[in-house]
Amino acid sequence: MSQEKKKYSEEYASYLERYELFSEGQPKLSPEEFDRLDDELLDLLALDAEGQELTEDQEERYLELMYLLVAE
Repeated sequence: MSQEKKKYSEEYASYLERYELFSEGQPKLSPEEFDRLDDELLDLLALDAEGQELTEDQEERYLELMYLLVAE
């Protein structure tokens, strides 16, 4: 029986490594969930890079996304 080797994006593969090391029991994201949340995080980072101050809600979401993505 041949095993199917899964191909993931480099970003998702990196997430999986961080997840194994630092997740502390949080749910593992699917590749689709990861991509959606990563895009949302990048949008918030772009606002910050443009010099726009994030709202309280945006700052809260930023922290939540960093946690979910086990971001560095």
